[in-house]
Amino acid sequence: MKELLEYLKYSGPSTLIILTGLVFGKSLIKYFFEETIELKKDDLKQHLEKYKSSIEQNNKDFQHLLDIKLNTFNIRFSELHQERAKVIKELYFKLLELQSSMYDFTRRAHVVIEDAEKEEQERADRVNKAIKEFNNYYLPNKIFFSRKLAEKLDNLSKEYWNKGSEFSSFMGHFKNMLPGGSAQDIFVKIKQISDFIEKDIVELIEDIENEFRGILGVE
Repeated sequence: MKELLEYLKYSGPSTLIILTGLVFGKSLIKYFFEETIELKKDDLKQHLEKYKSSIEQNNKDFQHLLDIKLNTFNIRFSELHQERAKVIKELYFKLLELQSSMYDFTRRAHVVIEDAEKEEQERADRVNKAIKEFNNYYLPNKIFFSRKLAEKLDNLSKEYWNKGSEFSSFMGHFKNMLPGGSAQDIFVKIKQISDFIEKDIVELIEDIENEFRGILGVE
């Protein structure tokens, strides 16, 4: 430091001015550099805040859109569930009437109240009406059921139709049997149909009932 002062003493004012300029110039450059960095930091911070604000707004808009779509879905699903519940209720009533009428129709013995032939025709008319009403209601509403459940309902309808037709056919053979003919085979067939309607088909109905309960959320 002493040598530097001695050098300045003999170098004259010009050297002092240059040296002073260098010192202050360096300080000035440092100052402007630091100020520029601060400005850039502030500018970057502002851009970051704007970007964060934009993201937050986009998230809010997206969440709002999701809420609208979810609400719409819930409304549609609720309406669909209510419609399915109505279909199941009505179809179940028709199924019970079909089973009741078919059971009455295929019994091997009936109590005659007034007119045996008339009462037999009434049973036949009742079961035919029940089958028709069940199918007429089920087929247009088949879309409400899964393929698996629809297949079960299809099979049930076919079983009723086939057993009813077979029973009518065997009863016709029995009535038209010639005197002295054996009715043993016919009685066996009639008994098989009666037992199927009374026992076996009930298991199919119970399986479908469980499917209905699952759809409705009923334990």
